[in-house]
Amino acid sequence: MSTRPSSPDLDYYIGRLQPPYDSPDQARIGRTLDRYGIPFFYKQPVLICENGWRTLWRPDFTLSTYNSMVIEYDWARHGALDASNHRTRSDVYRLNGIAALFLEPADLARPHWQQRLYDRLEKSYRQPLAYLRDGSR
Repeated sequence: MSTRPSSPDLDYYIGRLQPPYDSPDQARIGRTLDRYGIPFFYKQPVLICENGWRTLWRPDFTLSTYNSMVIEYDWARHGALDASNHRTRSDVYRLNGIAALFLEPADLARPHWQQRLYDRLEKSYRQPLAYLRDGSR
């Protein structure tokens, strides 16, 4: 049984339901989350506190049913956030109590990347924020 829409009109309307992804790879991640039935918000603002300042970040995907875990794709593009302390996005998320999963283009090139993503999400969900207790990632 095919999951492809049966008409060009249906393709058009399904396409309109999708968020305006920044890249084709982000669209692949979003479709994978949909396929596994994992609800998410795309580019939802998240309040972050860093060095006493509050700011809004827009992670690529926020999974509200996974304790508001975020997924950042191609996160290397963000680089260091503050030249004075060189904190990375992963450090800032950890200090704010937000579980974060970082994906790179190489992750999506691996065989069975969709199942690997799902397995990583399930593992993180079973032990949410465990890395805050023991200091490991």
